[in-house]
Amino acid sequence: MKRHASEVHKNLLFQKVGVFIDAENIEMSGLKHHDVRTDYKMIIEKIGDREITRILYYKPEYKEISPEFTSFWHGLGGEIKRPTKNADSFIVIDAVTMADKLDVVILLGGDKDFLPLIWFLKSRGCRVEIWSWPESTSPEIQEAADFYFPLTTEFTVSAKSNQKKTKSNKRGRSQNKSSQSKKKTTKSSS
Repeated sequence: MKRHASEVHKNLLFQKVGVFIDAENIEMSGLKHHDVRTDYKMIIEKIGDREITRILYYKPEYKEISPEFTSFWHGLGGEIKRPTKNADSFIVIDAVTMADKLDVVILLGGDKDFLPLIWFLKSRGCRVEIWSWPESTSPEIQEAADFYFPLTTEFTVSAKSNQKKTKSNKRGRSQNKSSQSKKKTTKSSS
């Protein structure tokens, strides 16, 4: 049985990694295909012990970014870039500019427009990894990358918050039952 590349991938320590996030692609894909929000903290943690030199989040100016997200993002050590329209050209310019300083480029997004960027980065000696929702990632991108990591619902905010809600609902119900039984005991003893 052939295993998916993500199951056999081994990271090397001391790799300098740049993470370039096409926020609109990743977030819209998560919402469209799974009705979830992407958990960026979980993704950054999954990158592992490699040295992350830059984390760049690209989202067009006309799309809203909450102050809470901005604070959260800066807490991760990330930068936010706000192009006037599509983020692709910003991502390409930044990745090309930084290529000589990075061992690994991680692109979060499965847009086929990034094929020439992948070819260029590989020609400069960078390992290129694509991390994206499989449903919105072109097969050509998956094939061109050195490594493809498919995002799953494990990397979503709602998966965690749903688990927390379920646990708190269970706790709440059991606390309500115990307080109701205490009330009944108090009433019957009076």
